[in-house]
Amino acid sequence: MKLASRLVLAFALVALFASGITAALVWQAQQQRVHRFLDRDLPRAIEGPHPPAKPPRFFEEQQRLLRELREANLRAALIALVVALGVGGGLAWRMTRPVSELTRATRRYAAGDRDARAQVRGRDELAELARAFNELAERLQAEEELDRRRVADIAHELRTPLQVLKGELEALADGMLDPDPETLERLVEEVDHLALLVGDLRLLSLAESGGLALEPVPYDLAELLEKSAEAFAASAEARGIALELDLEPTPARIDPARLRQVVFNLIDNALHHARTRVRLGCRLEGGRACLWVADDGPGIPEADRPRVFDRFYRADPARSRSSGGSGLGLAIVRAITEAHGGEVAVENRAGGGAVFRVCVPADAAG
Repeated sequence: MKLASRLVLAFALVALFASGITAALVWQAQQQRVHRFLDRDLPRAIEGPHPPAKPPRFFEEQQRLLRELREANLRAALIALVVALGVGGGLAWRMTRPVSELTRATRRYAAGDRDARAQVRGRDELAELARAFNELAERLQAEEELDRRRVADIAHELRTPLQVLKGELEALADGMLDPDPETLERLVEEVDHLALLVGDLRLLSLAESGGLALEPVPYDLAELLEKSAEAFAASAEARGIALELDLEPTPARIDPARLRQVVFNLIDNALHHARTRVRLGCRLEGGRACLWVADDGPGIPEADRPRVFDRFYRADPARSRSSGGSGLGLAIVRAITEAHGGEVAVENRAGGGAVFRVCVPADAAG
């Protein structure tokens, strides 16, 4: 039985019960009053110590009066029942209409209509339920759209190296290319790029699903940045870029291997944009251990800043996969940082360039 039918039936039963009890009480009271009036009050009203005997017709009139009173009570109970059914039906319809609309919207969404939304009326609990459904539908729609874009981006990134490999291998098979060291080196580079891309995608998937295994230990961010700068010293010197350090003791509780990957990605990104120098620094800020990597490049356009941590997003269209990266570096930075319970942000420097700031929980013992 539907909710509306149950509500109408409930109203009817309540009305029937209430009118029945009322009619019984009224009938009992009326019967007592009529008998008392006819047996006691009426004789007293007649003059004389000995009232006249009641004729038989008097009793017939008494019974007729009681029948009329009983019928009036029954009519009143029926009228109350009809009114209760009408009012209850109207209230039940108004109360269940939002539920019915929400049910229809849910079925449309389940059938594939991702634009299905429930109408929100009023401020009661049913309106809150409809509003919650709409918010859930919008969030799911956004996530599905993001997943579609991710799949398209992954397919695009995989297509190029696979096409190169296919072309080179077909040329080798047809005898159009000799398997010389240069050709084999190009093939190995494409395979390495595919391996890097697959590894980065796996890391992102683990981090976003909460499956990234971390082994946090007390570790000084100053030591981490100093070792990272040494690892990039030769690359920076080859580009003519100076690596500057602004380090303070910054005890943190991190997985050193994972956070080293964050720092490496940030330094590599900064070296691609810097003109003359990249500056690394760290310090404690409000109970958090923070590090930053700043460059003196052109900075990030305001329109691109909200998306720089998205997968495969490049603020500079000129930077393609030929630069050697997988296009997932900054996305990995955000994923690993959030897995540590921290946060990452980017802003432009007043004098030019961009600053990437990573903050993670500090080591309480430090």
